[in-house]
Amino acid sequence: MIHKTRGIVLHQLKYSDTSLIVKIYTELFGLQTYLVKGARSKRSAVRNSHFQPLTLLDLVVYHREKRELQHIREAEITEPFYSISSDLRKSTMVLFLSEILMKTVHEGEANKEMFAFISSSLQFLDMQEEGVEYFHLFFLMKLCIYLGFFPKSLPENDQAFFDLREGIYTSMPPSHPDHLDRNLSINLHLLSNSQTRDLAKLSLGKDHRNELLNAILLYYQIHLSGMGTIKSVEILKEVFY
Repeated sequence: MIHKTRGIVLHQLKYSDTSLIVKIYTELFGLQTYLVKGARSKRSAVRNSHFQPLTLLDLVVYHREKRELQHIREAEITEPFYSISSDLRKSTMVLFLSEILMKTVHEGEANKEMFAFISSSLQFLDMQEEGVEYFHLFFLMKLCIYLGFFPKSLPENDQAFFDLREGIYTSMPPSHPDHLDRNLSINLHLLSNSQTRDLAKLSLGKDHRNELLNAILLYYQIHLSGMGTIKSVEILKEVFY
């Protein structure tokens, strides 16, 4: 059947001389794999440029349940990005986040709330001028809400260690090594409870941001089996750290 849905491009792979295989996180059907015939041809109405990482699309698709490879009939860019492609910090961040989403979003799992969060966050990033260096950290923590392991609240006394395995703050360090010290725990809590408007006000140094990134990625690896290594993190660190 033919359906209209919004989509977020996660990954593309060249297929034959003129076509693409594209992973798109759709609002209606979750993550789907599409064959886009002729996308790399000059005469094609559906252009290769439509399928850059994290591009927001309006799609008309042919969808059949349990079919591994779906087809796109029409694709139009919903919200053109103005600064992401020209800003090295933002374009690097987009590559990193697209790899994160490829590792964390599963085929066929639709979640309209998560779709809305991702799309609105990308639009914010495109407009953001200050606090860009915190955006990927903010995004990773807020994504935990939809993945099911967002940290529980910090105790009132603010004297706590974050247990990465349990996703909770404890007054004493746990017996295992997968926990954060007090300072890093406080910074994680601060980031977890920030809103987009707060990012420009944060004032963490490069070393603290790097520690947070490593801690959050370890948190993901603990809670998402098979996630593996994020290759683009090294490029991200070269740009931001």
